[in-house]
Amino acid sequence: MQYETGPAASVLSRYIRYPENKPTADGSFLRVSNITTCDRKQMLDGMQMRRIDAGPNAINGFVAREIGNTMHEHIQAAFKEFVHNFESEVEVSIPDCLTSGHADGVYYASHSNPSKSEGTVLEIKTMRNYGFRKARNEGPKEEHLFQACAYALGLGVTKVHLVYVCSDATPSRWKDSARAGDMVEWLYDIHESFDESETSLLVATTYFLEQHALTAKAFLETGRLPEGLMSYWPTEIPWECDYCPYYDICEQQGDIDIVDVIKIKEADDESVK
Repeated sequence: MQYETGPAASVLSRYIRYPENKPTADGSFLRVSNITTCDRKQMLDGMQMRRIDAGPNAINGFVAREIGNTMHEHIQAAFKEFVHNFESEVEVSIPDCLTSGHADGVYYASHSNPSKSEGTVLEIKTMRNYGFRKARNEGPKEEHLFQACAYALGLGVTKVHLVYVCSDATPSRWKDSARAGDMVEWLYDIHESFDESETSLLVATTYFLEQHALTAKAFLETGRLPEGLMSYWPTEIPWECDYCPYYDICEQQGDIDIVDVIKIKEADDESVK
């Protein structure tokens, strides 16, 4: 007997439904990794709302995260073994922008005196096949560059090393193919331009960090939750929403403020006691 959604899928869905809320690196309201994500999601993250991974994409998202975590660990272990002055999971704090995070790694050119040499932030991303091939042909995603550059700014270093790892294989009939484990890498100086506008990575990232902080300050001062991505897509739901742990809040609650958020949070906390 074949099941479309059998007992294993059912119990796994229940098992992963409420993922752990991880604290920010220094207790900040915001996370560097959210620098360009949905404004509403950033604020709900900051409020430590309970995350809910449910729906048809929950298991897919869980598997992708597990593969990503495994590849992060292996690449970091390889750097530790073969690259001098490498440190993994480096805490980054940017208090002026109410944000913090952990860089996947940092390494230095000098073996003897890393404090006086140029440093490089290592940022690792696991990509599905289509996204990997697109990036291989067109370059990395801007949000990944901004995240890595924000870590560099917080640490006072000048270079970012972005690594993409493909997690699955292309059908063999496609000419532009990629296999699981294929990798592509880029090295940027944060003072150099990264797009056709010739804006430096430093300038663009600084802008997003400032907007990141202004949105949070406005929310904390006024109590009004910013609009989410769905407000910009009146006829369809953005794909990011399908994987968002706060999808039900946006869909069911609509326009809500900080008081509503606190009530939802209290009700969720009470339900898990």
